[in-house]
Amino acid sequence: MTPKKILILDDEDLILELAREILMILGFDVVGVKSSQAAIAEFKKAIEQNEPFCLVLFDMTLAEDVSGADVLKEIKKIDPNIKAIISSGYTSDDISEEPEKYGFDAAIPKPYSMNKLKEVIDKVLEN
Repeated sequence: MTPKKILILDDEDLILELAREILMILGFDVVGVKSSQAAIAEFKKAIEQNEPFCLVLFDMTLAEDVSGADVLKEIKKIDPNIKAIISSGYTSDDISEEPEKYGFDAAIPKPYSMNKLKEVIDKVLEN
């Protein structure tokens, strides 16, 4: 059985690499990207190759003029049923409080531990 695929979007190299490592340890096939355009391209490519992502993990605040929520809107046009988690270093933003309002299934604050990330992913994939 092939591992489940997760797409990570984060513009910080350190966070992106740490998340990739954690998810690979947890047994996922991981694609990490640093831009919204790359995230959308990878998502489309995975579907075209019949190897879709089971989940996306997006940073809320990107260096670009878009947010993780903006990218999710585009991704949901391709697959409205994609499971999605938003990640943020800011605890007082609206999206972390009510991720469902923005199309996300859950939110996880940064920095996160392997156990916390696994817990959130398991909960999202169960539903």
